[in-house]
Amino acid sequence: MNENLKIAVIGAGPAGLVALKYALQNGYQCEVFEQTDSLGGNWVYKDEVDIDKSGIKVHSSLYKDLIINVPKELMTYPDFNYPSDLRASYIGHREVLSYLCAYAEEFNLKNHIQYCQCVVNVAPIEAKWMVTVQDVRHANEKSKEFDAVFVCNGRFKSPVLPTINGQQLFEGNQIHSGSFRVPDSYENQKVLVVGGGHSATEITEIISKVAQHVYISYRNPLEKSFASNVTRKPEVALFTTNEAIFIDGTKEDIHQVIYCTGYTYSGSFLSSECGLVIQNRGVAPLFKQIVNINYPTMFFIGMPYEGSGNVLFDLQVRFAMSILRKTFVLPTKQEMLEEWEDFLRMKDGLNISREHIHRFGNPQNVENYSTELAKTANIKSIPPFYFKLYKKVWKRKRSERSYRIVDEETFEEIQI
Repeated sequence: MNENLKIAVIGAGPAGLVALKYALQNGYQCEVFEQTDSLGGNWVYKDEVDIDKSGIKVHSSLYKDLIINVPKELMTYPDFNYPSDLRASYIGHREVLSYLCAYAEEFNLKNHIQYCQCVVNVAPIEAKWMVTVQDVRHANEKSKEFDAVFVCNGRFKSPVLPTINGQQLFEGNQIHSGSFRVPDSYENQKVLVVGGGHSATEITEIISKVAQHVYISYRNPLEKSFASNVTRKPEVALFTTNEAIFIDGTKEDIHQVIYCTGYTYSGSFLSSECGLVIQNRGVAPLFKQIVNINYPTMFFIGMPYEGSGNVLFDLQVRFAMSILRKTFVLPTKQEMLEEWEDFLRMKDGLNISREHIHRFGNPQNVENYSTELAKTANIKSIPPFYFKLYKKVWKRKRSERSYRIVDEETFEEIQI
């Protein structure tokens, strides 16, 4: 093992923290570059939307009353539990951030994180990487050479806004859900929420408590009950100055619009020399959705979504570390490219849009992927309880149920 290996980690969120932990445990030198002033990634809540009080750009998309939509037991690192006295499974973002801070404290990670350092360029230099970082407070840049790069910058930074006819004519306020914080400004308003995912239904529920009326417009079937002042609507066909006209021909007076239409992946710091294409809300080509096939000392942690979390980040990092330690030898570049093409054909065969190549969704897909990773690199897989619990709560709306992990095989429902 080359203990002089120098690793750069981009981002100090849940994926970046576990990458740092394993880099240090393997005896590598490691630096984490975090563009905000604190660890935790998207779990750091700020009231501000664009620029915070310190003049630092806000990247968080949390709203103040957010409660996680999966049990915390599915968001736990395998070697570090939430406090035993926190029995509730569906917790707020503050508890999640406290957990991440405790994880960083437990494994002595904090001194290796450089805050307010935005990575602006990453380029391969022979067998190494040149990483250029800009101090967001002073705008000065520095470049440093590394042997490997872990890209852990998350998926919730670049909002996707739909294009709808007449949108520019609408005179009311229009925002993306990433800018929503509190419902106060929607009091006695008629509000249109566009989207049918978790954030759309959650924000609809929150603002319906103060709004005059909320219309939620969505494309796919939505199994969710709402208050009496919420009306379900199909897709928006057209905006006027003060109306939304829907594809079924109905129209409604609207004061404000919230677009809960997701995010696209942002990797502007990746130079063209990296041999990657950023498209379809993802990155290509990647071996096992982790390894840059053209330069296999660059690793992406956390690209798969829906059904992934800290425990999967942990597995992906261990997979990458097995490559760096040379306990697992990658296939040839041609073989990896062929596997990537097989992966894309598999997605096509399932009628999954290329826009969602990194999305898991079905619990069985999560289990298959995790098992495959572990088998390929001969490393320990994710504990079986994880898949069993995910299958139980998948597609189920957030509830008052809470769970306790009994052992690696078993969980139980508990009363709190």
